[in-house]
Amino acid sequence: MIRSAAGLPLTTTNQADVRMDGWAIEARVYAEDPEKFLPSIGTLARYREPVSGPGEKVRCDSGVAEGSEISVYYDPMISKLSAHGPTRNDAIAALSGALDRYLITGVTHNIPLLRDVVASPAFAAGRTSTSFLAEHYPHGFKGHRLDERSAPQLAAATSALHYIRNARDNPSAAASGLADYALLLPQLLDDGSVAKLEARVNLQLLSATLNLSGTNDFQATVSSDQQQKTVVNFSVKWNVDQPFADIVYQKNDSNNESILFLAPLPLGMRVQFRGTKFDIDVLSPDQRELLRLMKEKEKLDTSRLVLAPMPGTIISVAVSVGDVVAEGAQVAVVEAMKMQNVLRAPRPGVVKAVHVVPGATVSGDDILVELSDD
Repeated sequence: MIRSAAGLPLTTTNQADVRMDGWAIEARVYAEDPEKFLPSIGTLARYREPVSGPGEKVRCDSGVAEGSEISVYYDPMISKLSAHGPTRNDAIAALSGALDRYLITGVTHNIPLLRDVVASPAFAAGRTSTSFLAEHYPHGFKGHRLDERSAPQLAAATSALHYIRNARDNPSAAASGLADYALLLPQLLDDGSVAKLEARVNLQLLSATLNLSGTNDFQATVSSDQQQKTVVNFSVKWNVDQPFADIVYQKNDSNNESILFLAPLPLGMRVQFRGTKFDIDVLSPDQRELLRLMKEKEKLDTSRLVLAPMPGTIISVAVSVGDVVAEGAQVAVVEAMKMQNVLRAPRPGVVKAVHVVPGATVSGDDILVELSDD
């Protein structure tokens, strides 16, 4: 098609020369919230496309680069990521690995959902239809669900990254080659709340010396809330503070993977694991016990507010101060990326304040309308 558009002759006109060769799967990467299916705008603060690993064929077609803007005026597609393999499973494995090595920050993107879909047994078996998402995510997509296998692996790998960073900043703290951590792994539940899965990790450096820019061998004994213990033997290839860390599980070579180190946090780090971002607390045993004594921060009550779900332009406002509205009544319409979105009252009430007029430009989570109970 590209050669024809350029006026070049076809390489062949004999249909017999066109042969099927293996499997190829394409994933369309969008600047889009995979939970709400709303577009995201902003600057690609960090952007690195995946390349083919050993024995893989991966191709990324995009028109963006680090520093590019995703605006409200155009379709939010970032790229088309394709992977090829001799079999369907080989193509899926190559695509999964490519998604794990795809670094995008600055905008919300749908890699978490793409990665979860291609890892689904139903997808691997070819049992797909237009109702796939409704069938497999009846409560909406909530990110990668940690299970009895992936939770210890994430806890072990995160502990190792934390240990390596700590050894760089404080070499004497890592002199023994041993560390005990309490990790809190966030898990988004069906009702939208966040649960914290606790894992205790006893980490041991097996390498003779610690390499801050290469491969280190570890053994982690991970204890869960249910007192289950899992021993994970693995190696980590990581240039400290660079985004890409390669994990090799020594008892399961078929499950090697990449984890993205995205940012340090006050009590841990943000990583991307199997497509999903996790803000993980990595605590000492003493810190964990003290944290139990602290009051949880009260959540902001937004039940009386109508918020902008994304940046855009206000097309219309359907209410005025003093109006009585029912739950679900239309209050405004906002346009973004050539799509109009109707915003509705989250509860019955009286309009207390209207903060926008038609034609106004708004940012995501701006307060548009306030309601009161009176």
